[in-house]
Amino acid sequence: MILVGAKDDWTPAAPCRALAGRFPEEITLVVYPDAWHDFDRPDRPVQVLHGLATPPSGTGVAHAGTNEAARLDALRRVPAFVAAANQ
Repeated sequence: MILVGAKDDWTPAAPCRALAGRFPEEITLVVYPDAWHDFDRPDRPVQVLHGLATPPSGTGVAHAGTNEAARLDALRRVPAFVAAANQ
């Protein structure tokens, strides 16, 4: 299972979409339309982070912060996914 924010400019959704497209029977992909990186961290306002080594833009800048709707959905999906995998 891959959970990713569509707005994520640190770990973009595009490579995740490509990977899931290659293995649709093996990978469950959920892309949250209004979510940035770290969307599932509680109570973190969206911030612009600087000095990062890995954003694909090469600028060292990316956004991160909570998206409460995506976070709650992830907290529901992950345990259900793990439980189903363990059956």
